[in-house]
Amino acid sequence: MWLHPCGSPTNIMGMDGRTPRRGGSDAPVALAPEQHRGFSWSACSGVLTNALRASITDRMSVAASGCAFWTTVALFPAISILIFVYGLVFNRSQVEGQLHVMAELLPPPAYELISDRVHELVLQPTTSLSLGLLVSTLIAFWSAASGTKSVISSLNVVFNVPEQRSFLRFQLIALLLTFCAVLGAVLAIAVLVALPAGIADIGIQKHAAGLFHIASFTVLVGFVGGSIALLYRFGPSRTPPPNQRIAAGAVFATVLWVGASVLLSYYISNISTFGVTYGSLGAVVGVMLWFWVSAYAVLLGAEVNAGLERTPDCAF
Repeated sequence: MWLHPCGSPTNIMGMDGRTPRRGGSDAPVALAPEQHRGFSWSACSGVLTNALRASITDRMSVAASGCAFWTTVALFPAISILIFVYGLVFNRSQVEGQLHVMAELLPPPAYELISDRVHELVLQPTTSLSLGLLVSTLIAFWSAASGTKSVISSLNVVFNVPEQRSFLRFQLIALLLTFCAVLGAVLAIAVLVALPAGIADIGIQKHAAGLFHIASFTVLVGFVGGSIALLYRFGPSRTPPPNQRIAAGAVFATVLWVGASVLLSYYISNISTFGVTYGSLGAVVGVMLWFWVSAYAVLLGAEVNAGLERTPDCAF
């Protein structure tokens, strides 16, 4: 057992049930670059099999559930910060217009809940937003970072490392990663706003709507992939090994996230009886389910990276 920086005890046994060695990580000793022997299908399939085996354990499911809960709690403060920061430089009403990109991935009840909140924030007068930014930014950031802190703690479990950073450093890393996510979202929205004008400038009118839709979705997926890569690089409490893997797991997690989000959205829209079963709570349940799926994809991608670091024959 170890004490999480937020004060709650957490077991640091890994997905395979092993306990880290005294003094730090249970991660294997990194191999020198010359010891990597190239690509092996059997080794890489073994990495994927082990990651999938870890994905069906109760430990990953519980970790993803914790991430989903805290991310749901942090959702609206994060949205508020996003609107505030975007409104400092751009026209905040543009945020609402670009929200449709998420409609294909979010379950309908979750999309409606988020779009309603964004609409309320966009209608706030500028003076109110400025005052809110000055008064509540730090509090909102602290709350919004709770989801990031939960993911960081879960990544420590995946890589079999205890949290060795100080309380202040842990909080600072979580806040910085949250700020990078918000800033990245602001820049992504700015790109989406500029895309129609750019498509018009190059003279493509006939297929402009289709191109804009594809470009918008690409920007969204790229933003998610970049955020996951940042989590893999700076999240775990460990010194990065010489053979650290980031890109492979980030790509795997992003593709899995897109596929799982589309399937979940289809399930809730066409198969599930959310409205009858949960009533007015259906939107919140839909949000939490989507965050659970997202956290699961991120943790599974981290499992893939951890397996690749232990397998020199898999040259991904």
